[in-house]
Amino acid sequence: MRGVVRNLKTKAGAKPATKILLALCLAEGNRHVAVEAGAVGAVVEIAAELDDAAAERALAALELMCTVAEGAAELRAHALAVPVMVATMGRMAARAKEYAISVLSVMYGGGALEDQGAPPVEEVARAVALALQGNCSARGRRKGGQLLKVLQEQQDEEEKDEEGEENEN
Repeated sequence: MRGVVRNLKTKAGAKPATKILLALCLAEGNRHVAVEAGAVGAVVEIAAELDDAAAERALAALELMCTVAEGAAELRAHALAVPVMVATMGRMAARAKEYAISVLSVMYGGGALEDQGAPPVEEVARAVALALQGNCSARGRRKGGQLLKVLQEQQDEEEKDEEGEENEN
């Protein structure tokens, strides 16, 4: 698995490494191994540079890795995760959008993100809404609708917190 992760980070090895990573992550036990080998961070860091098919496979593998608690936690802690998913959603075809939306759902659905320069919730919601207007799978639309609800709830909660702080002053 470490070799696969190393190859993800090289121009020549990235495409075949995404195929291998996805195939390995189909087995749940391998997802833990992939997370431990640093695959979550590697995928986040190279996703924007991959061609469409390789990016789609990498995002599918990332979605699978997020089904284990360690993978989801590592994703939430990565400073580039939200901006990369938002950017990827904007340029990719239906299936890749679906995977990016699903990854964002893991990030925002699991509680508050550590604020590391992630785009504001409104910006993420706008990007998801734009992605849903374009070519998107039925699963992507369903997950996108759920994500928009979660984002709206978080935005409402933030506004309440701000009002509470203003009333205290």
